[in-house]
Amino acid sequence: MDNLKVSVGEDVVIEFRDGKVITVTPHMHDALTRMRAALIATAQAGAATTYGKLVIATGGPYLAQGLGPALDVLSVDCERRGEPSLAALVVRSDTGEVGDAFVGDADGERELCWTHWGGTDGLEVGK
Repeated sequence: MDNLKVSVGEDVVIEFRDGKVITVTPHMHDALTRMRAALIATAQAGAATTYGKLVIATGGPYLAQGLGPALDVLSVDCERRGEPSLAALVVRSDTGEVGDAFVGDADGERELCWTHWGGTDGLEVGK
Protein backbone atom coordinates (compact mmCIF):
# COMPACT_ATOMS: atom_id res chain seq x y z
CA MET A 1 0.00 0.00 0.00
CA ASP A 2 1.31 3.44 -0.84
CA ASN A 3 2.31 5.84 1.93
CA LEU A 4 -0.17 8.21 3.48
CA LYS A 5 -0.02 11.88 2.54
CA VAL A 6 -0.19 12.80 6.22
CA SER A 7 2.75 12.25 8.55
CA VAL A 8 3.20 11.22 12.16
CA GLY A 9 3.43 14.36 14.27
CA GLU A 10 1.79 16.54 11.62
CA ASP A 11 -0.87 18.98 12.71
CA VAL A 12 -3.55 18.51 10.04
CA VAL A 13 -5.86 21.49 9.62
CA ILE A 14 -9.42 20.37 8.90
CA GLU A 15 -10.72 23.33 6.88
CA PHE A 16 -14.26 21.96 6.66
CA ARG A 17 -14.32 21.91 10.50
CA ASP A 18 -13.54 25.63 10.78
CA GLY A 19 -9.80 25.05 10.86
CA LYS A 20 -9.79 22.40 13.60
CA VAL A 21 -6.32 20.96 14.09
CA ILE A 22 -5.79 17.23 14.60
CA THR A 23 -2.31 15.92 15.38
CA VAL A 24 -1.48 12.65 13.65
CA THR A 25 -0.18 10.31 16.33
CA PRO A 26 1.65 7.07 15.54
CA HIS A 27 -1.51 5.22 16.64
CA MET A 28 -3.69 7.26 14.26
CA HIS A 29 -1.23 6.90 11.38
CA ASP A 30 -1.24 3.12 11.76
CA ALA A 31 -5.04 3.08 11.92
CA LEU A 32 -5.33 5.35 8.87
CA THR A 33 -3.14 3.02 6.83
CA ARG A 34 -5.45 0.10 7.63
CA MET A 35 -8.61 2.19 7.16
CA ARG A 36 -7.47 3.40 3.76
CA ALA A 37 -6.76 -0.15 2.58
CA ALA A 38 -10.11 -1.45 3.88
CA LEU A 39 -12.06 1.43 2.34
CA ILE A 40 -10.33 1.11 -1.04
CA ALA A 41 -11.38 -2.57 -1.06
CA THR A 42 -14.91 -1.43 -0.17
CA ALA A 43 -14.87 1.06 -3.06
CA GLN A 44 -13.56 -1.58 -5.46
CA ALA A 45 -16.53 -3.75 -4.47
CA GLY A 46 -18.87 -0.85 -5.22
CA ALA A 47 -20.10 -0.92 -1.65
CA ALA A 48 -20.24 1.02 1.58
CA THR A 49 -19.51 -0.22 5.09
CA THR A 50 -20.66 0.61 8.58
CA TYR A 51 -18.61 2.24 11.29
CA GLY A 52 -18.68 -1.02 13.25
CA LYS A 53 -17.56 -3.14 10.31
CA LEU A 54 -14.72 -0.70 9.61
CA VAL A 55 -13.55 -1.06 13.21
CA ILE A 56 -13.55 -4.85 12.82
CA ALA A 57 -11.83 -4.74 9.40
CA THR A 58 -9.03 -2.55 10.73
CA GLY A 59 -8.39 -4.42 13.94
CA GLY A 60 -10.29 -2.01 16.15
CA PRO A 61 -7.85 0.73 17.09
CA TYR A 62 -10.85 3.06 17.54
CA LEU A 63 -14.39 2.57 18.74
CA ALA A 64 -17.05 3.13 16.09
CA GLN A 65 -18.18 6.29 17.92
CA GLY A 66 -14.60 7.63 17.92
CA LEU A 67 -13.81 7.37 14.20
CA GLY A 68 -14.74 10.96 13.34
CA PRO A 69 -11.33 12.64 13.74
CA ALA A 70 -9.55 9.80 11.93
CA LEU A 71 -12.06 9.95 9.07
CA ASP A 72 -11.55 13.72 8.87
CA VAL A 73 -7.78 13.22 8.53
CA LEU A 74 -8.39 10.44 5.98
CA SER A 75 -10.49 12.91 3.97
CA VAL A 76 -7.55 15.34 3.97
CA ASP A 77 -5.23 12.52 2.88
CA CYS A 78 -7.60 11.73 -0.01
CA GLU A 79 -7.82 15.43 -0.94
CA ARG A 80 -4.01 15.67 -1.08
CA ARG A 81 -4.04 12.76 -3.55
CA GLY A 82 -6.76 14.30 -5.71
CA GLU A 83 -9.12 11.46 -4.78
CA PRO A 84 -12.72 11.46 -3.57
CA SER A 85 -13.15 11.08 0.19
CA LEU A 86 -13.18 7.46 1.31
CA ALA A 87 -15.00 8.65 4.45
CA ALA A 88 -18.19 8.82 2.35
CA LEU A 89 -18.20 5.01 2.26
CA VAL A 90 -18.68 4.75 6.04
CA VAL A 91 -22.33 4.75 7.08
CA ARG A 92 -24.46 4.21 10.16
CA SER A 93 -25.84 0.70 10.58
CA ASP A 94 -29.27 1.99 11.64
CA THR A 95 -29.86 4.38 8.74
CA GLY A 96 -27.42 3.39 5.99
CA GLU A 97 -26.40 7.05 5.84
CA VAL A 98 -23.17 8.82 6.76
CA GLY A 99 -22.96 10.26 10.25
CA ASP A 100 -24.38 13.68 11.03
CA ALA A 101 -20.92 15.24 11.07
CA PHE A 102 -20.15 14.33 7.42
CA VAL A 103 -19.62 17.49 5.38
CA GLY A 104 -20.60 17.47 1.71
CA ASP A 105 -22.63 15.37 -0.71
CA ALA A 106 -22.12 11.84 0.62
CA ASP A 107 -24.08 10.13 -2.18
CA GLY A 108 -22.14 11.96 -4.86
CA GLU A 109 -18.83 11.35 -3.13
CA ARG A 110 -19.62 7.64 -2.78
CA GLU A 111 -20.33 7.45 -6.53
CA LEU A 112 -16.99 9.16 -7.18
CA CYS A 113 -15.23 6.62 -4.95
CA TRP A 114 -16.79 3.70 -6.79
CA THR A 115 -15.84 5.19 -10.15
CA HIS A 116 -12.31 6.14 -9.05
CA TRP A 117 -11.50 2.69 -7.65
CA GLY A 118 -13.36 0.72 -10.31
CA GLY A 119 -16.29 -0.51 -8.26
CA THR A 120 -19.84 -0.79 -9.52
CA ASP A 121 -22.55 1.00 -7.62
CA GLY A 122 -25.80 -0.37 -6.34
CA LEU A 123 -24.55 -2.97 -3.86
CA GLU A 124 -25.95 -3.09 -0.35
CA VAL A 125 -24.16 -1.47 2.57
CA GLY A 126 -21.48 -3.74 3.98
CA LYS A 127 -21.44 -6.21 1.08
